[in-house]
Amino acid sequence: MSETSPLQKLNDLCPMRKREFTFGTENLTLWTTKDIDPLLDRMMSKHELDPEIADEQMPYWAELWPSSLLMAEVLVNQAPKLPEGEFFEMGCGPALPGILAARLGKQGTVSDYLEEALWLAELNVKENGVSDQVKIQRMDWREPLSKKVPWILANDVAYEKRAFRPLVDCWNDMLAPGGQIWLSEPGRSVAKGFFQLLEEEQWQTEVIGTKERVRVLRIRPPGN
Repeated sequence: MSETSPLQKLNDLCPMRKREFTFGTENLTLWTTKDIDPLLDRMMSKHELDPEIADEQMPYWAELWPSSLLMAEVLVNQAPKLPEGEFFEMGCGPALPGILAARLGKQGTVSDYLEEALWLAELNVKENGVSDQVKIQRMDWREPLSKKVPWILANDVAYEKRAFRPLVDCWNDMLAPGGQIWLSEPGRSVAKGFFQLLEEEQWQTEVIGTKERVRVLRIRPPGN
């Protein structure tokens, strides 16, 4: 019996659609959900004590958010001077930034917490012909990997107060000396607390791209 493909598994959860994007000279094809309601309905049908409900595992991974689109534009604009070394994308969902970084000549890893998100990342990595350059890995921010990386990509991750401390701790654990984080953020009011935490702990932030309310920031740890 043949193994079920990522697209088949995703279509069993919700209807999927293929979309075409152009960033600079790079043409990408990305699968995302056509209708997120079946995923939300599935989530809401679970008992309140179900681990997915207790952990608030909302299906944000299935959508392509404006933060990722601006990050892609910034990657193209910054192509001649992208950070040295491999990238590590956190909370990748459709994995647009990681795939585009690979198209621009970089190698790295895209990661997410939920298995379904990794199916989507795998599907899009293969669709865009970068399987040799991009690894796919599960990661929970609350349990950082035992590796150091020079460049972290993070898109729209500062949306829950309970995640702020684990996220900063994860960056502290995983960012290599001299490394940097590129964070895209759509101006959520809740994120003010996250940036206040970074300021209190003396992280350095610099805006490197804006579009409407969305920003992309370069973030460096204290003393870097």
